Order: sequence, then structure tokens, then C-alpha cells
Amino acid sequence: MRLRKRHLPHRVDIAVLVGVGEAGEVWDTMTDVPAYVEQKSHLRVDRRSTSSTAGQEITSSTFVALLPDNDVGPKAKVTVWKGTPRERTSEVIDSSFYDYRSTPNHTELFLE
Repeated sequence: MRLRKRHLPHRVDIAVLVGVGEAGEVWDTMTDVPAYVEQKSHLRVDRRSTSSTAGQEITSSTFVALLPDNDVGPKAKVTVWKGTPRERTSEVIDSSFYDYRSTPNHTELFLE
């Protein structure tokens, strides 16, 4: 079973760090990615290895569900609510990938 695009009413932009060049960090950006976004708090372990809070429990303020094809890890940047007064860009602090039989396969992101 697989989560479908029609089940995801929101759109987000995702920027993934692909490396560091002469001019600094190099990001690959995906725009208008189908998503389900909730602004509610979750207590998560910070999975960003370069963060000052790495390995500690911190509060995530936004939950995002994506199609399995959009699996991104911690440190990626996600813009939610684009074009609205609530628009903001946050870093992924934790992510989970679900690929099990008889359940909707999807990716979950927890943002700062």
C-alpha cells in the first residue's frame, strides 16, 4: 500500500545539502512537493550531527508527511505554508521512513 499524492493537500519546498563548494554550502531544491503539514509540538531526539543539541530531546514545532520518494534526512530545510502569513523555513531535526506491507508507505519529517 502506498500513500498517494491526492492524500496530501499541502505543498512544501525542500532544500537538501549536497556538499560544500568554493562559495560555501551547495543545496539541491525541490519545489511544490506534495505534503501533509501539521503545526503541533512533538518531543524528538535531535538527529543533526552538527547541531549543538545533537542527541538531546528537543521540541519539534511542525510535522510533515511526504511520499516515500521524498525521503530526506536531518539538516534539510523545508518551507511550509508558502505564500501565506505563516510561511517559514525550518531545518529537519528528525525523519522516519515507513515502508511496510499493508500500511501507507510514507516519510515523516519533524522540523525545528
